[in-house]
Amino acid sequence: MKRADIPTYEDPIDFEERDDIKYPCDTQYMIYDPLTHRYFLTQEGLNYYNIDAERKYISDSPDKVNELIQKTTKKVYDTIQYKVGRRLYPTMQYRIATAPKTLYTEQYYMRKQFESALVDEARWLVENGDAARFSRVSMENEAVQMPLKPEDQMRDLSDISPECLRTLESLGLTRWFNCCVRPLDTSKF
Repeated sequence: MKRADIPTYEDPIDFEERDDIKYPCDTQYMIYDPLTHRYFLTQEGLNYYNIDAERKYISDSPDKVNELIQKTTKKVYDTIQYKVGRRLYPTMQYRIATAPKTLYTEQYYMRKQFESALVDEARWLVENGDAARFSRVSMENEAVQMPLKPEDQMRDLSDISPECLRTLESLGLTRWFNCCVRPLDTSKF
């Protein structure tokens, strides 16, 4: 799929009036990137949800708003990948992008819920900062610590909004069960 193939709609007007909505799609609040198969909030979306990234987001970047948008999407999709594993991650990307009617009878509702998850994460990053920037290792502690085996390590999810996690769980995007027995035709999204 090419960038030019993605339809753009006015949210919520076009979704109320039209029956031929195609997913994935762009709105003024959230856009889809076909190269990475990810949704991103827009500047207008941040403004609509009253997230003042320019003044409240702590960053050294000259383009704070774009950094917040990129970081928000990365954290949400990385959390999904961590929860479901690499093998099922493309399936979850497909579910997010297309909101298949077989899983979500109300496609618009699913899209708005995912948008809400991105908004919750962006608000969390603005209000609480990025906890992933700080190391959990204390250099003052001189006791030798045995390294953990990879399977015993738990990922620190303190930089993910609890509301965002609840939304992703309610959409079924953080479960590791096998939800697709056939390989996906990724040329459609």
